[in-house]
Amino acid sequence: MNESLFEEKKIILVSRVTSKLYGTICQLLSKDIHNKKIIFNSGALEKKSKIRQLFEKDEKLICVPFYEDNNATLYQIATNFFKNKKISISSENINLIIEKCSGDRKNLQNEMNKILNFCFEKNKITREEIIKLVNLYDEENYFELVDNCLSKNHNRVCKIINSNLFNKNDAIILIRSLLSRVKRLIELKKLQVQIGSVKDTVNSFRPPIFWKDKQLVEKQVEIWSSKNVYELLNQVENLELNFKRNSDLSNNLIFDLILNISNN
Repeated sequence: MNESLFEEKKIILVSRVTSKLYGTICQLLSKDIHNKKIIFNSGALEKKSKIRQLFEKDEKLICVPFYEDNNATLYQIATNFFKNKKISISSENINLIIEKCSGDRKNLQNEMNKILNFCFEKNKITREEIIKLVNLYDEENYFELVDNCLSKNHNRVCKIINSNLFNKNDAIILIRSLLSRVKRLIELKKLQVQIGSVKDTVNSFRPPIFWKDKQLVEKQVEIWSSKNVYELLNQVENLELNFKRNSDLSNNLIFDLILNISNN
């Protein structure tokens, strides 16, 4: 009911609406509200739902069905887009783009615009060019992000995150990659107690650490204490559990953790 000091009109969005809000909505209807629109977003409502009946019958309200996009609808949108822009692209490559968009039409539009700009002076695009444009991540890249995180290379971590578009599938892979690296670091710290030298510890570790990763791993062994590594393991395991319970949790959870690790 508060008025804004900055804008005359306001739109208020209420998410995850259930029948518990029925009384509140009725109270709002009885008040004299100006210059405000309230959008109540709910899941599927049965015909006997009190909220659905209220919005369908009251002249001040409107009830609009909304259907989430799926791969079929996104495929049709992408197909029509490239057809209208006269860009030759295979069905396989369209599916590749859609896979990266995680069912989000806005993400799809962003990727299609990137391809449109890239094809400014040509009408074809290859699979390799699409992979580069949509920043499809592979396993090696996930570990690059995690290794730089554990090495506290904060600037490099920020650059990797900002230059890529991640989805929910990427998030769970990142969590598991982080778990894998943390467990390896625990074993390295145990080995260091026996050997002493950081360099000898990394060289003696089995399975062997690839030569190009040794510098980062040596830095991890140096800056992490055994106590802190075990505490980090608990954090990551709890994050994985929460993610499995609710896969709709924002990707920001894993990225907040990665950024905090790399910056502390």
